[in-house]
Amino acid sequence: MPPIKRLLGSKVFLFFLLLAVIWLGIVLVKTAYRRYQLDQEISSLKSEIEKLDKKDNELSQLIKYFNNQSFLEREAKDKLNLKKEGENVVMVPEAAISRELSESSASSAPKAEVQKKPADNNFIKWWKYLFGH
Repeated sequence: MPPIKRLLGSKVFLFFLLLAVIWLGIVLVKTAYRRYQLDQEISSLKSEIEKLDKKDNELSQLIKYFNNQSFLEREAKDKLNLKKEGENVVMVPEAAISRELSESSASSAPKAEVQKKPADNNFIKWWKYLFGH
C-alpha cells in the first residue's frame, strides 16, 4: 500500500480532518451570525437616518417660517410692542373686552336667571373623588 493511501486511510488523519471540519463549521457559523448582527445594525441606522432627515426637513420648514416677514412683524408687534411706520395702535384693556363679551353673550342668551352652584373647595373634591359621593 502506498504511503499516501495509508496516510489518508489512517484514523489519526480522519480525526484531524474531522477536527478541521468542525472548526471550519464553527468559524462559518460565527461569521454568519456576525453578518446578521451587522445587517440588523445597518437597518436600524438607516431607519434612524430617515428619522433624522425627516426632522431636518421639519426644522428647515420652521426656519423658513421664522424667517418669513409676516411672522417677524407679528412677533415684533406681540412681543416687543413695535408698530409699522404709519400704523396706529389702539390699547384696549382686558377688562373691557371680557365685559363686552359677557354683555354680548348675555344679550343673545334668554333672560332667564341662571343660578350657579358654588365651586367646591379642594377638600370636598378629594372627598367626592375618593368616596364617590
